Amino acid sequence: MKIAFAIVPEKGHIHPYIGPAQALQEAGHEVVIAAPGNIADQIARAGLVFRYDLMPSGAKGRVTRGAELVELIGDRDRLHLWIEQLLLGDLPDGVQGLRDWYRREAANVVVVDPLYYAAAIAAQVDGLPWASISNSLNPVIPPELDSALLRTVRQLHERRAEVFASFGLDARFSGCDAVSPHLTIAFATEALVGKPPAGVTLVGPSLPLHGRGDETALRPLPTDRPIIYVSFGSQIYFWPDVFEKICAAGKLLNVHLVLAMGDLADDPRWSEPREGCDVYRYAPQPELLRRTDVFVTHGGANSVMEAIVAGVPMLISPMCNDQFHQAFFVERAGIGLVENLAHASVATVAERLRELMSRPTIRSAMKAVSSTYQTNGAVTAATLIADLAPRRL
Repeated sequence: MKIAFAIVPEKGHIHPYIGPAQALQEAGHEVVIAAPGNIADQIARAGLVFRYDLMPSGAKGRVTRGAELVELIGDRDRLHLWIEQLLLGDLPDGVQGLRDWYRREAANVVVVDPLYYAAAIAAQVDGLPWASISNSLNPVIPPELDSALLRTVRQLHERRAEVFASFGLDARFSGCDAVSPHLTIAFATEALVGKPPAGVTLVGPSLPLHGRGDETALRPLPTDRPIIYVSFGSQIYFWPDVFEKICAAGKLLNVHLVLAMGDLADDPRWSEPREGCDVYRYAPQPELLRRTDVFVTHGGANSVMEAIVAGVPMLISPMCNDQFHQAFFVERAGIGLVENLAHASVATVAERLRELMSRPTIRSAMKAVSSTYQTNGAVTAATLIADLAPRRL
């Protein structure tokens, strides 16, 4: 059977699909992956096949990371337009390109990033069974949850409905995510998110069966001090003042800090060795979390999922979009604390870290939730995806 994955080419969107794709391939299915960006090297190193068909012919100049993205999210109007372009930009051409690609591949089943609306529309128009496999907790957000992202989506609701209706579709959504009439999966358990809405299946965490294709080497860590790992993801990492603040708090606590800083790591302030700090451009996060006492994070869905697998309490500082949704669930489950690190004092940061290292209730809650994250949901997801083949609508 041929299974085509259509995904967004950013690490936070790539990583949840690696495990299911590997599991499908190991089960004997032919798997191909395409994206509107070149992720061929990582996909190949993960032992999978990348197709270049969806890559645009020219650069579009979209801001996706670093200082520019941090500046953008500070401007509400610009962020609104950025989200609108991500979700609704270039849909007619995108849909036709995806329909052509599915046909060239003779795909039996399509796996869709639920923010990649063109991929969902193309599959539905051509009568292909498609799975909406979420890279966030959008499918399970409760009615009482509010965020800037959800307010933006509500403003776009009518236009989004019109776009889908122009293709003859009456689509369902949960937040940003397109909900599939065939299969919608969230990589979580009820211990974190509670009972899912009708039509959403929880399978646990999505982990690679072997390498995910972007691993780096872990440097030696001290054994005489607590380890605090700090990462704000592969896109929104550019927070030099926040990193300085965390370093000052780390000195107060006599801990060892591991900082994943993207291109900030090349700044002379950070490229020179610092006592009590390891600086990475891109850290081996899953391996590192197994050695970590506290994880300081922006609340990206994959980071939260991997921290729960490793049983590491979190200090979450959500900065934009669905990060606030993950923070909501973490705080509600009692497995971490939420703090605006851009505005917090050094003393406050130190106190929050001390609390996470010492409060028994947080450790106990994390142990309970983590125990439900020890089975790889990627394998379950692969089985459910493969089962779609005979059930065309």
